[in-house]
Amino acid sequence: MALETTGDTWPSATRIAGNTRANLRSIWLFTVLWNAVSAPVLIYIPPELARQPLAALGFLFPVVGAGLLVWALVTTARARRFGETWLDTTAGPAQPGSPWRATVFAGLPRPDGGTSYAVSVKLTCLHRTISRHGDDDEREHILWREETEVDSTQITFGGEHAAIPVRFVIPGDALETTAVGKGAGVLWVLTAEAALPGVNLKEDFDVPVRLSPGSKDPGPRTTDAGPHTATAPVSVDDLARTGITVEPSEAGTRFAFAPRRNVSFAIGVTALTSVFVGALWLQLYIGFPWIFPILTGLVDLLLVYIVLDLWLGATVVVAGNGTLRARHTLLGVGASRTLFKGEVASIDLHINMQTQGRYGTPYYEVRARLTSGRKVSLGDGIRNKRHAEWLAAQMRASIGLK
Repeated sequence: MALETTGDTWPSATRIAGNTRANLRSIWLFTVLWNAVSAPVLIYIPPELARQPLAALGFLFPVVGAGLLVWALVTTARARRFGETWLDTTAGPAQPGSPWRATVFAGLPRPDGGTSYAVSVKLTCLHRTISRHGDDDEREHILWREETEVDSTQITFGGEHAAIPVRFVIPGDALETTAVGKGAGVLWVLTAEAALPGVNLKEDFDVPVRLSPGSKDPGPRTTDAGPHTATAPVSVDDLARTGITVEPSEAGTRFAFAPRRNVSFAIGVTALTSVFVGALWLQLYIGFPWIFPILTGLVDLLLVYIVLDLWLGATVVVAGNGTLRARHTLLGVGASRTLFKGEVASIDLHINMQTQGRYGTPYYEVRARLTSGRKVSLGDGIRNKRHAEWLAAQMRASIGLK
C-alpha cells in the first residue's frame, strides 16, 4: 500500500495507490518459481506411469503453474490498460459513524456510441489471519460489506484518467484498522470492478479506518452485517428470481427458501468435498495408519452434509400474530421451531458463509437473537445484502418487533 502520510501513528492518506501494480512483481516471481520447480515433473513422471499410475497426480503441479501464468498475464494486461490507479481521500479520512467520500482514478474508456457501463464499488471490512507457518497461509475473512454501482454517466472523464465518485457511510460500531502492511488484524479495502471489452477493471485499495480524535471506542463488536437499513427498493419478484418466495398465508407471511439457490457456491463446495473424498481413498489405498483415514472421514462426513444441504436443503418461515415458525428440512426431514415475540430480542443479519478474500462473496443469514442469548436461523445463503435486509425488516414487521 502506498500512502502519503503526515507522520501520525495511523497514516493520514490523501492518495492511496492501487494494489495491482504493487503486487505485479511478486505475482510474476511466484509464478516463475512455481513453474521452475514443477517443470521437471513433465520429464520424470511419464516413464513412471506404467509402474505406478498414482504418479499421474504429479501433473497437478504444472497444471497449477499454467493457471498461475494465465493469472500473471491477465494482471499485467490489466495494469497496462488502466495505468496508474489511485484513491483520492482529500475530502477526509474514513471514520466510524460518518459519511466518507473519496474518488477512484483509473484509465477507463469513455462510453462508446452512447453505450454506458457500470463500475461496481465495494467497501469491505476484513479480518486477516496468518498461520504460524507464515505468509503462505494467509486468510481474509469478510466481517462487513457495503456496495454500490456507479454508472459511467456519473464518472468524470478527462486526460488519461477517469474520476469515479465514491460515497459510503461507515457504521458507528465499525472496527478500527489494526492490520498494517501485510500483518494480521482488521483491514478495510475498497474494490472497483467493471466489465469492459477486453480486460476488465479489477482494482483494490487499502483504506485506513480510525476513530476520530477524542472519540471513544464503542467496545467489542460482532460480525453482524450492520444496522437495519433496508432502504433500497426490493420487490417480491426480485426475491423470487433468487429462489426466495414471500407470500401471505393464513398464519401471517410465509417466507420460503428453496434448495439450489447458490449453484456456483454449491459446485465449489462439491468440488472441494470430492478432493477430500479422494484423499480418503488414497489413504486407504496406500495403507496409512488408521488414525488418518478416521480423521479425514469425519471431515468428509461434515462436508458431505454441507453439500447435501446446499443442493437439497430448504427453509420455510411463517411470521405473524406475534409468532415465528421456522422449519429447515433436508430431503423433506426436519424439525419445526416456534418463537414468540416476547422471547425474540432482535432479527438481524449475519454473514454465515463466504468465498474467501477481498473479492469474495458474502452470503447472509437472517437470524433471530433470543432474550436467552441463543440464535435461531430464519433463512441463510442470501447473496444480496439488500434482499437480506428487506427480509429481516419484513419478519420484524410481521410479528410487531421494532
